[in-house]
Amino acid sequence: MVQWSCKPGAIAAAAAILLLSSTLCRAAYEAEAPQGVDLTGYWKLNTALSDDPERLLQQRLEEERKARERWMRKMREAEDPLGIPPPDAPLPPATDSAPAAEPRPPQSHPPRNRHLDEMRQMLGISDTLAVTQQGSRIQIQSQVDSRSFDAGTKSQVSMPQGELADSRVGWEGGWFVIDRRAKRGPTMLEKYRLNRKTDQLESLLVWGGDSPLAGIKVHRVYDRMLTAPPPPDPERGPVR
Repeated sequence: MVQWSCKPGAIAAAAAILLLSSTLCRAAYEAEAPQGVDLTGYWKLNTALSDDPERLLQQRLEEERKARERWMRKMREAEDPLGIPPPDAPLPPATDSAPAAEPRPPQSHPPRNRHLDEMRQMLGISDTLAVTQQGSRIQIQSQVDSRSFDAGTKSQVSMPQGELADSRVGWEGGWFVIDRRAKRGPTMLEKYRLNRKTDQLESLLVWGGDSPLAGIKVHRVYDRMLTAPPPPDPERGPVR
């Protein structure tokens, strides 16, 4: 018979190995870009080579609508499985006697959907980018916002829906990475790199965790522009 024993020293060693493995998995990204890698430039979205985030967003909204309808149907069935009103309930009015709805005054602009605007901002929907790379600092300006990052740093930031996330920023090979993860909340991975063969900027955005956009991945390709794009529109999002 083989007898197994777990000595305190062995337990401590195993715990140290697990801790080291976890630390290596979340090691900080590099502060300096690889030699010759510079993302600086004005960039225009190449729609033919890029995913369509609006289409992906509409698909997700349709999934949410169907899920909400299924939930409401289940709630109604749970309250009244047979669909029979109680004996003392008044009969519903006839359809031809129902009062007509009052017409609404015309609106010059449709009401804004804050939830939809928020998800568009989370997907970074923008036709142009202006990127400035100076040493370890990267600034990315889109039609939605303007952001600055210090490569090789760690910090805590607020996610779009208010969760506090651990943020790591820096270089992973030729990719500039923005990695944000909230405990039991949303995760966001954003990456940029320069394709030297085509002189195009490539980006990848992935949402995960507990997020309305979890599972959505957007790949985009940008062509170089000769003139600067317009500054961010304050009506579309904050400058940060």
